[in-house]
Amino acid sequence: MSFLNKNIAGNPSLIKPAAILLAVLLVIGGVYTFLGNKSHEKSEVTSEESDVENSEVKSSGLDSDQKVSDVADVEKVIAKWIEANPEAIIKSVTAMQQKTMESRTKDAQKNIALKKDDLFKDKTSPQYAPSGYNVTVVEFFDYNCGYCKKAQATVEELLKEDKKVRIVYKEFPILGQASAEMSQVAIAVSIVSPSSYKKFHDTLMQSNEKGKDAALKVAQLIGVNMSKLEAVLRDDKSKIEGIIQSNIALGSSIGVSGTPGFVIGEELIPGALELSAFKEKVAAVRKK
Repeated sequence: MSFLNKNIAGNPSLIKPAAILLAVLLVIGGVYTFLGNKSHEKSEVTSEESDVENSEVKSSGLDSDQKVSDVADVEKVIAKWIEANPEAIIKSVTAMQQKTMESRTKDAQKNIALKKDDLFKDKTSPQYAPSGYNVTVVEFFDYNCGYCKKAQATVEELLKEDKKVRIVYKEFPILGQASAEMSQVAIAVSIVSPSSYKKFHDTLMQSNEKGKDAALKVAQLIGVNMSKLEAVLRDDKSKIEGIIQSNIALGSSIGVSGTPGFVIGEELIPGALELSAFKEKVAAVRKK
């Protein structure tokens, strides 16, 4: 670039901004090339994606012989270049996100393999286990999460159609105090009456009410012994909190950063799935 001329070499104070400029352009240019090559591997892209991938890097429009004399000039060059090439910025961000997701996926797979007992054999976690089940789905969820409510309905459809799927429920309250209170009551329900947990879970997921009172109302509605439940909430408070903290630590260790999060086989699946996608994941595990 001719604008990085002797003016910079003779002025040490400009070396840093010039280096910043070079670094920004090299990173964007490298990502641009990388994604341009990757685009040839895609069999189907939208017209919008195609326009972005096929676009060329454009000139900033500045005089190529313009001297860069201070930081303001460097910032002007960068701003003009970005203004002329917004697609390159999109590609840069997309590439960073893709690499981050790929890295998290690899780490999750490694940790899931190491955490199999905590995920699939933890006896403190409530579960729905039909006779003769041959696939287990582990779900991390928050009762305050709208996506979890949507996912719960889909999971129910899966269980109705597939009688060989077990669900392990991991209370993962990350959306505030109301979430924590509902999970505490849920775990207490599983301690007092394990067979009542699924009905409690499903009913509370279908409710729009929040907090401890809402959870206790559901427990009473489905017939849980309320005096025993209150006693467990009072006397086993530290045990309940320990289960929740263990779930949060476990989820974090395998890459669960939001809810819902599902583990099927050795794969972490973030977010809600459509029924067809659930079936495909379950079928893939059965083939192994």
